[in-house]
Amino acid sequence: MKKTFLARVFVYFLCTSFLLMTNGFHGMVAGANQNIPVGQMVSRGEVKFEVKENSWEKVETPLPIFEGMKIKTGKGESVLALSEKSRIEIGSDSFFYFDQRDEFKLLQGKINFRIQSDVSLRFNVGNLQIVKPHPLQSAKGASAGLAKNEESMGSILLHPKGSVTVKSIQGPVNIINQDHVVMASLSTGESITLPSVVVVSKPPIMAANAEPKWTEGPVEEERFLGLSTWTWVGIAAAAVVVGVVIAVAASGGDDDHHEAPVCP
Repeated sequence: MKKTFLARVFVYFLCTSFLLMTNGFHGMVAGANQNIPVGQMVSRGEVKFEVKENSWEKVETPLPIFEGMKIKTGKGESVLALSEKSRIEIGSDSFFYFDQRDEFKLLQGKINFRIQSDVSLRFNVGNLQIVKPHPLQSAKGASAGLAKNEESMGSILLHPKGSVTVKSIQGPVNIINQDHVVMASLSTGESITLPSVVVVSKPPIMAANAEPKWTEGPVEEERFLGLSTWTWVGIAAAAVVVGVVIAVAASGGDDDHHEAPVCP
């Protein structure tokens, strides 16, 4: 009897240990995925990366790039390899980082990109996103397969005053604002420059919001010498009435004086 009880306890212990180990394994896998680099960067010249907040070190060797790692090229240049054929060339005096694995944030400078069709990547500049259009958006029917397999090549230049120039060297490119509205669609060989007011603009304020709205409570009126407009209107009306009464009374008194008989 005692042996049977111990055997059951041992089986329960093995099952519980297995479940705990499985849950821990999943956590280890999730942590490992977060530590996988987005790509690898090679540089020349003055290029630095942020080790910790406000602490920068010069890039000496091929550097793995992770999410959130900030890079400054200064007087140097860099080439970031995302996959076998996908590249991002970063020009001098540029500043960037990956907000997420598929989101490249350009804060300053210029980049040239070559992205394969199987690589999902968005370029964020201010409040704008530069993306490859979805195959169903760019083509239908038999031509959809061609659009899907086409790589995208182009350049993005963030000017010092905040405007941005986007050029498509090969393949279609869409520029989308923060409201997910397509601001421009570029075909091969086309380019566009968007002003800084568009790049850094905030959500538009509806005209109706600028107009006064009726509320359930009383609306405060403008006052002059501590009295409201309607109070002054009432005072003026009362003054007019009093003036008319006095004028009529005076006129009636004069008539009675002229018409009254004179005693002999």
